[in-house]
Amino acid sequence: MLQFPSHGANYEALYKNFGLDLPEVVFDLSENVNSLGIPKQIEKLWPSLQQQLLTYPHPEAEPLRTMIATKHHVQKECVLVGNGGAELLTFYAQLYRGKKVILVHPTFSEYKMTLEAAGADVIDLTISDVAAYQLPIEEIKQEMTDADCLYLCNPNNPTGALISKTILLELIQYGEKVGCAVLIDEAFMDWTDEEHSAINLVNEFKHVTVLRSMTKMYGIAGIRLGYLIGSPQLVRDLRKRLPHWNVNNLAISIGVECLNDEQFRQESINYQHKQKVYLVDYLLSRNCIVTNSVVNFLCFQLANPTDTREFYFHCLKRGVVLRHTENYIGMDGKWLRIGIKSAEALAKFQEVMDEWYA
Repeated sequence: MLQFPSHGANYEALYKNFGLDLPEVVFDLSENVNSLGIPKQIEKLWPSLQQQLLTYPHPEAEPLRTMIATKHHVQKECVLVGNGGAELLTFYAQLYRGKKVILVHPTFSEYKMTLEAAGADVIDLTISDVAAYQLPIEEIKQEMTDADCLYLCNPNNPTGALISKTILLELIQYGEKVGCAVLIDEAFMDWTDEEHSAINLVNEFKHVTVLRSMTKMYGIAGIRLGYLIGSPQLVRDLRKRLPHWNVNNLAISIGVECLNDEQFRQESINYQHKQKVYLVDYLLSRNCIVTNSVVNFLCFQLANPTDTREFYFHCLKRGVVLRHTENYIGMDGKWLRIGIKSAEALAKFQEVMDEWYA
């Protein structure tokens, strides 16, 4: 039986896993880190940043923590910086050992893995239409009455779809009424407008926690950096669980530079939007169904979904790596996710798809 990896990226291991020869040139469209790379200021400062290796980091990731608080207009006591969003998800999940947590699929696979590892009782709900991506509000509410937490991914991974602020507020208010906490993972919110973020609701609703990642927008997946914004009590509880010095000095300094570079963020948004429009038009011309993505990736379904796995391996053999959906509940391998990368990479994908149809 084929063993599909649970994440994108690391394509060398992927080819080895499937027993495929590694092509001379590979375009990895399975991961969703910014194709423009890192902000130029980080390259300029790199020699001086190396001095950070000699000293222990601040235990609460200052001055980055205060900078995040200022950016989002919250108290610094509401901010917890982590070694990537994955670390924060792992320790947050531990709060729900023996408790019920709702997941709405398709969604980021790390939620279920960390919750089950923590001993939580996971309640799996599934949307009925992947392309339209409408949350089953009444079904979610019904489960919330007896659950301890609801996880939401906004914008959604893997579809890239955005949950409206109106629907978020409805679920948050219902959670307050029935005693169900709400975790909103906004790892890709940087790619759209902050007006869609739930961070401004954290001060009003103590049961709401928002998770953010800095690795995707700023091209620093190898550094690992993310943060959580929640009630001061929650932050204190999680801080006690985390290792001392959990965020290294390089990550802290690089994070500060990233947040200072709004121009880079806007340039990245503009670039990926232009590339995405081109890609969507092409996929539609091939009679694919395409998700309404607001971020730097999207999902598509072939006109004949039963061909998905065969097409996936066709792409691999031609040096194009897509993200399978074999481990996404509700997608069941019938969709593929593609990152918005360079014009060269997307042109290669188009060439390979044209070959498939030829």
